[in-house]
Parts: sequence; C-alpha cells; structure tokens
Amino acid sequence: MKRRKNKTTRGSFKGDVRTVFNRRIFFLLSFLVLFFILLIFRLFYIQIFKSEDLTKQALNQLTKKEAINSNRGLIYDANKKILALNVSKSKIYYDSNNIKPDKGIQKGKKESEEAYKKRMDDFAAIRQKKLEDDARYFSNILNLDERETLVKISQNKRVTLAKDVDRKIALEIREQKNKCVSFDDYIKRFYPFGKSMSHVLGFLDNENYGIYGLERQFDDELVGIKGKSIKIKDEQLKQIPMTDEKQYAPQDGLDLVSTIDVNIQGFADKAAEESKLKTEAERVTVIVQNTKTGEILAMVDKDDYDPNYPRLPINEKQEKDFKNLSEEELIKAWSDNWKNSSIESQYEPGSTFKLITAASALEEDTTNLQKTYTCPGVLTDMKGVRITCTSSRRGSKTLAEAMAESCNISLVKIGRELGAEKFLKFIRSFGFGERTGIDLRGEVKGTIPASANQISKVAISTISYGHGIAVTPIQLINAVSAIGNGGYLNKPLIVKELVDKEGNVIEKFKKTTYRRVISEETSKTMRELMRGVVEEGTGKYAAVPGYKVGGKTGTAYIASSKGGYEDEYYSSFIGLAPIKDPVITVLVVVKKPVGNFYGATVAAPVAKEVMQETLEYLKIPKTEKIDKVDNKEQVVVPDVTGRLVMDAGKIIVNSNLKFSSDKSKVTENSVVVSQRPAAGEMVPQGSIVDITVNENTEKMVPMLIGKSKEDAEKVLSELGIKYKIEGEGYITSQSIKAKTIVTEEVIVLTTDRDFDKVEESVINNDKNNKNEDKNKN
Repeated sequence: MKRRKNKTTRGSFKGDVRTVFNRRIFFLLSFLVLFFILLIFRLFYIQIFKSEDLTKQALNQLTKKEAINSNRGLIYDANKKILALNVSKSKIYYDSNNIKPDKGIQKGKKESEEAYKKRMDDFAAIRQKKLEDDARYFSNILNLDERETLVKISQNKRVTLAKDVDRKIALEIREQKNKCVSFDDYIKRFYPFGKSMSHVLGFLDNENYGIYGLERQFDDELVGIKGKSIKIKDEQLKQIPMTDEKQYAPQDGLDLVSTIDVNIQGFADKAAEESKLKTEAERVTVIVQNTKTGEILAMVDKDDYDPNYPRLPINEKQEKDFKNLSEEELIKAWSDNWKNSSIESQYEPGSTFKLITAASALEEDTTNLQKTYTCPGVLTDMKGVRITCTSSRRGSKTLAEAMAESCNISLVKIGRELGAEKFLKFIRSFGFGERTGIDLRGEVKGTIPASANQISKVAISTISYGHGIAVTPIQLINAVSAIGNGGYLNKPLIVKELVDKEGNVIEKFKKTTYRRVISEETSKTMRELMRGVVEEGTGKYAAVPGYKVGGKTGTAYIASSKGGYEDEYYSSFIGLAPIKDPVITVLVVVKKPVGNFYGATVAAPVAKEVMQETLEYLKIPKTEKIDKVDNKEQVVVPDVTGRLVMDAGKIIVNSNLKFSSDKSKVTENSVVVSQRPAAGEMVPQGSIVDITVNENTEKMVPMLIGKSKEDAEKVLSELGIKYKIEGEGYITSQSIKAKTIVTEEVIVLTTDRDFDKVEESVINNDKNNKNEDKNKN
C-alpha cells in the first residue's frame, strides 16, 4: 500500500511540473504573439498615419538653410554719379605655424640626435628667412611697416595681416600660393567722394545695416531681400548624394537717386573748407536749395568725417584726445562727429530772421515801404532790458533802409505793431517749431513760444531781430525759399527717385507744397528789400559780379546751456539768386569764428563764392555789367563810436583808413555818435570813414578808459559833466557808458597806476563794446 502511494505521489508531481511549464510556455508565446501584434499595429500606425510627420522631422534635422545675401542698392547724385557702391574686399591672415620642415628632415630611428639637431637649426634659419621675405613682400604690397609686420607674423599663431584689401591686390597675393596666408572675402560699402556728403549719406554698421543719413532712412529699400539655399547634409555637413538642392534667388535692393549735385556740393564744400581754415571756426554749415522745388542741391557740414572710416578722428585735436577717452566718451565723440548740423542743431538766427518779421508785417499790411521808423540808437522802454542798434545812421528810416542797415530798433517796432498772435501765426506758417519733413533721420523742431500768451513785450522785441527763438538751418533756408518763390512753403527734397536694377522707377519723390505763406506781391517786395541789403547795406560782400542777388546777414550770440549767452557767435548769411526770379537759395552758418565775427564779413563772402560758381554752372545768363575788381587790400573798419574825435581819428588812421566829419566846428572834446561804414565791415585800404559827432548842446559821455586822470578831468570839465575820480593814475573804469546823454548825473571813474592793469581794462572794454554790437548785422 505504501509503495503505491509513493508512486502515485511522484507521478502526480511530474504532471504538475509539466503543467506549470506548459502554462509558462503558453503565456510566453501569448505575450510574444500579442507583442508582435501590437508592434505590427504600431508600425502600421506609424507607417500609414505618422509617416508624413516623421519624414518632416527627419528632413528638418538633415536640411540646412544658408542665406544668400542680396546686393545693396547704389546711391547716385542727381546726375547719376555714384555716391555709394559695393566693392569686394578681403581680410588677409598669416599663420607661421604653416611653415613646416620637409618630411625628410623628420627625426628617424637611424638618425643621431646631433644630426637631427643640425637639421632643426637649418630649418629655423630657413623659417626666419621666409618670415623676413614675407614681411618685406607684404609691407610693400600692403603699404605696411616692415619691422612691425615681421614682429606680427613671427608669432606662433594666426594673425590678421590687413583688412579692407582691394580685390585686385588680394588676387595678386593669392597667386603667390603662400601656405601661411588665408583670406576672408566680403562685400564692403564704398563712398568714392570720401568726406564730401558724409552727413547726407551716412554709413553702414558691421552687419551692413544703415547708420545715419540716407543709408539709415532708406535702409529697407536699399538692403533688398535675402535669398536662401536649401541642402540635405549629413553630420559632417556634407551634402547627401542623390539629394536635390533648392535655391531661392535674392532680390537686390533698389538704387537711390538723390537731389544732391556733386558739382554744386563741391563748390559749397570748397568754400566751407576755406572759411573754416580762415576763421578757425568750430563748424561751418552750407546748404544750397532749389528755391522753386525745395530740392537740396548741396549740404555741407565742416568738420566732416570719412564714411569709409567713420570712427577715425576728424582733426588733429581729436587724434590727441581720442587716446585718453573712455569708451563712453569715445562713443559720444563719434556721435558728435556724425551729427548733421543742418537738421540736428538749433541756433538763434539773429538778423537773418528779420526777413520773417518783415514778410509777416507786409503780408498783414501793418507796414509798407512808405512807413518810417525812428531809431534813437538805444531802446530802453523795458525794465532791465536795453536794445542797441549800431547801424551808422540814426533818425527816421523806411523799411528798406532799416533792412539794408540791419536796424534792430526799427524791426522791434515792426514786430510790436504786428502783435504776438499774428507774429506767432506766421512763425508757424513759415515752418518754424515743426520738422520740415526732409527724408533724413534726427531732425529737430527748434524752439518757439507755445502760445501768444507766452510772448511778452521783451520776447516779441527780441524775436523780431532773431533772438529768443531757435531754428535749424534747414528750417531757415526752407522759409526763405518760400519768401523767394512767391510764398509757397515746400517740403525739402533730398531724394529724386528709387529705381530697380533694370532702371524702372519704383517710387518718384515729387514736389510737395505744404501751404502758401505770403502773396506774390509780398514775395516781390521782399526780394527787392533783400536786393537792397546786398547792393546798399550790410550784405555787399555777397554781391556776385554779373548778377543781381539778394540776402540778409546775421550775427548772434551762442546761447549757453547754463542759461544766458556765451562770449561766442554764429555768423550767417542767407541769399537768393538771381533776385528777380530766384533759382537757388544759399545759407551759410559759421559757428564760433575767431576774431572777426560779423555775418557781413565772415559768412557773406562764402555765400558769394557758392552763388557765383553755382549760377555759372547752371548756365544762368548774366544780366549786369561787371565792374573792374578793386585790387586794394581789404581792412576791417574799427568801432570808434563813443570816443573823443581825436582818439577816433588816431584809431582810424592806424587802421590804414581816412576819416572825415560832417561838422565844420569839431572840438577836441567832441564825441563820435555814429560812423559809416559801420564797424566790422571790410573796405579797401585808404577808404574814408565818415564820422558824426554830438551836438554841442548835448552832454555826451565819451570813452575815457585808458586816459590819464588829468586828461579825463580836462575833458569832463569842458563838457560840463559832473564827475568823481577815485585814486591816481589812469582810468580803468567808468560808471556811465560812453555815448550816454547826461544832465545832472555824476560819473564815477576809478584809476590804477599799474599800466598792465590799465591796458587790460582797455582790452576788456573793447571786447565788451563788440559784444554790445553783436546784433549789428
């Protein structure tokens, strides 16, 4: 019984094991079958439903896109002369590590150390000779210093040998097949006229995007549209065989035709450069505009920079200063160099603004050519404000006489009669206080009163002769063009058209008239007044032989950033030519001239040169007989008003001039009250200065600074003027200014025995007199 039981137990165990094994096999097979079924379904899903997405992902990983640069459009002048173009340039590198010994010199198993060392020494000599030969070659062909070049290429690394190398020279170097030399070729913008027109054109940054000027304003049009190349590449960036390459061609930028005429620009550029050298001015701005259309024919701003190398110093002073500037200071200096003063700088226009005052009053009929204005020489009807007029004549003046003589007081009265509300209306109508709309970035609006309520009696008085208001050169020339063309204020144009590479005009910039400011009648009257300024007044040094021209001079203090004014000036002149039917308007602004600062003698001659050359270039017929040129040397007329007649005579004679008086009974203590020609004018040596002395019944204080105490006492006693003299020696100051009429007032004089201090007082007094005369022109 037991044995059977045991057998049964063993048999049962084996059956159970087999059953478990079979079940596992079944489950495993079932799992594998299910896995493969799911895998098949997954592959089916991927192949049928996801294949497109996955194919795109794979292609995206393998597809490489490369940009194809477009050609930037060219810039032309009005006559299709190229002002900006694209040229091929190369950057040249040198790597001395590529000078290697021949394979036969390499150390071998059968070669001794001594032999190997000798061969290496020979190689070092060969290497040095090659470096010296290469330094000599590159210094010659690239105009480099040979010693510096040798030092540079002897470094055991890749160095930049030269950049912006012309393609022709680069090709010549390539032909040498020097293994140490490598190249980086690129396209660079080139400006063939260099500094000329730099403020108009601007330049490009390192990414070839426009910076400043037309390059910036029309960057989108000039740059074009980049193309692209699409290739399928492997991990080594090699194109996969049997795959296609797609290319989308770039679209070249449009060409720009500007209104600038390089010939007229050249006239203006030369005249401005000569003026800057002669006057030692900080800046000279010249603009030439087509009076009728508003087109800018020339725009010069000296000092100017070279747009090919815009970060280089523009003068000797900057060459020294740049070495010590911080990065922030250097960036500011660059920005100042790139600034276009014609549109970005505002200044007080001085007497050139009298044109706006007169035109406005004529249009409103608050003045006319018959009306007269009395000029007493000094206006003191405003508390704390004293307006002077140093024109040579006092008394009654017509508008024509006031303009020719640049009489401040007459223009003040004209401005007051016009009234603040109407005056401000015309100031705005002439385009001041708003941008002209010229197609150049950075234009400022200038500064004018916001409302008539802000124009006090003092403000309207000073604005009438161009102070207390700030304008830009482009605003002023555009306004005066409106005066000259019949009264139409046009948009200043700097671009004629945009054209494609086939010559098709894509966009044409036509004349745009904003509004009519004055009538034809007023325009005609103003042209006659401007003609009188040149033929009979302060603008005679702008007269052009063979033509009748008109204009207006201006001299104004430079406003200080701290308030008030600096002891420096803007000298200016604006003219129309020919005056009967103007075709050009010319503006000259000279900032901070050294020495003589009157617009009549500093700016007017520059305008004359530009007008003369431009009129002849444009073949405008001459209408006037040309007088013989006076070859006598020109001298500046000194200011002798307020001086005793004997002192005045000495000063005039010492200036190589003569003088005469309109009084037959002139005493030694007579005081000069006016002179003609006016102080600051240029006249030939030996010319006569007519002086007018005070009436004998008047007690007029003379200039006494520099005289001895005894002489001063004698003069004042004879004139019947009460006085008090403090100290001994020579007069260094006087409490009442020269030319002042007194009755019972007491003049206090101070003295000093130190002659150096006395001399310093005389010099300072002369300087102050010039400052008072700043608005003369």
